[in-house]
Amino acid sequence: MINLKQLETFVSIASLGSFRLAAKQLCTTQPAISVRISNLEETLNTSLFKREKGNVVLTPKGRALLPMAENILSSTTQFMYKANGSNALSGLIKIGVSETIVHTWLPTFLATINKRYPAIEIELVVDATVNLSKELLAHNIDIAILLGPISSPQVINYPVGEYPLHWVSSPEIAMKLDLSSQHFTNWPIITYSRNTAPYHAIQRHFSEKKMSSVRYYSVSALSASIKLAESGVGIAILPKEVIQSQLQDGSLTVIDAKWTPEPLKFTASYIKKPDDLLIEEVVNIAIKSSDKGETIKTTSTKGSNGSCSGTHL
Repeated sequence: MINLKQLETFVSIASLGSFRLAAKQLCTTQPAISVRISNLEETLNTSLFKREKGNVVLTPKGRALLPMAENILSSTTQFMYKANGSNALSGLIKIGVSETIVHTWLPTFLATINKRYPAIEIELVVDATVNLSKELLAHNIDIAILLGPISSPQVINYPVGEYPLHWVSSPEIAMKLDLSSQHFTNWPIITYSRNTAPYHAIQRHFSEKKMSSVRYYSVSALSASIKLAESGVGIAILPKEVIQSQLQDGSLTVIDAKWTPEPLKFTASYIKKPDDLLIEEVVNIAIKSSDKGETIKTTSTKGSNGSCSGTHL
């Protein structure tokens, strides 16, 4: 008799191309995965996978059966969701976020998830965009909210906020500045880390201005950049949204310079899976939390998050 765990395993291996990765995604062991597939193949009296140069690929029969397996999983989860509503979505979902989001709408986002889907647990990873992108592509997190989009055909990206960047400093430094960014070379420039778009834009700007004396203090933690700017170490480039309290108490002031880098543009990015109702529901909450308006449609989605962090079938 075919069961849902066997179909879930079949779809997971087909998506990841690996028994090992499927075992990790489904929170079980590789021998258990092999047994499920062996039993499924025996029941169907056909081979679903073959190994080619160390990779696991679908057989012609496996390719033919895969859409049907995906539809069964999708219909099952939709059936459970229609019957039980928010209680049908449970388990752990792994979300990676950039620190800017922590300082802006993350609390609203998490509070909404907790209210709407109380059975869901969240594992939160706060890291730089370059690391979050790698983690998403490695299937180590389910959703990445980062400086996007991620340029990969397997990744779906939705806009979740745009933040203009501003030069800011302590009042003491601001009093000594004029409106030309050329005057900034008297102090270190506190920037995002060196593998980010804002850093490269700033470096390119000063290089084009033939300002070789500029000094960069690249910082990976946003909170550290804020503290350094408050302390008068240098001039930082930051969104106003993350320094509201500092602007209000006067510990930081905005410098109305003639040039600033392009705004920070964030996306909620995820890899499309055949059973991702949970992921799409959470992405919808992210879109609404960031005040972007339009949300994605989930009425035709294919189930819940298929990893061990998703709905339990």
